[in-house]
Amino acid sequence: MNNALLHFEQFFAETLFGISVMVVVILFTMYTFLEILLAYRRSIEPRVSRGRHYEVLKFIAYVMLLVFAQFLALFIWVLALTGLELVSHWVPALLFTASFFTSVGNFTEVLPEGWGLTPSIIAFSGLFSFAWATAATMSMARALMEQLDRHKED
Repeated sequence: MNNALLHFEQFFAETLFGISVMVVVILFTMYTFLEILLAYRRSIEPRVSRGRHYEVLKFIAYVMLLVFAQFLALFIWVLALTGLELVSHWVPALLFTASFFTSVGNFTEVLPEGWGLTPSIIAFSGLFSFAWATAATMSMARALMEQLDRHKED
């Protein structure tokens, strides 16, 4: 009975930790991606075009801001893992987080025993972040195409 209670407490602590960090990551990515998207849309002037190459390079710059925001989201997990001392150094924490944030990773030996749910929660937050970044990129691409169609170069 005592052993079952210990496992439940560990599961509860891990779940609370994972969901808390995931909420922070999702809120961060939703806010920053939306701000980047809105900034890009504000940068498009319907009556003025500075040329196709300028518009494409501006689009690429804003997409790179999305990529940078993804890296910052990874570091939220790194800070949480090292802050709670689940991982001793930020480099293995970053490799571990990046491995699970982008796919089903293979760095499970990094976490202490009993923290097996955390990689799945990291993966879920990564899936959500990449889906949100894809939606923002597609929206910006649509706005770029509309801008280029309005100002076709002859």
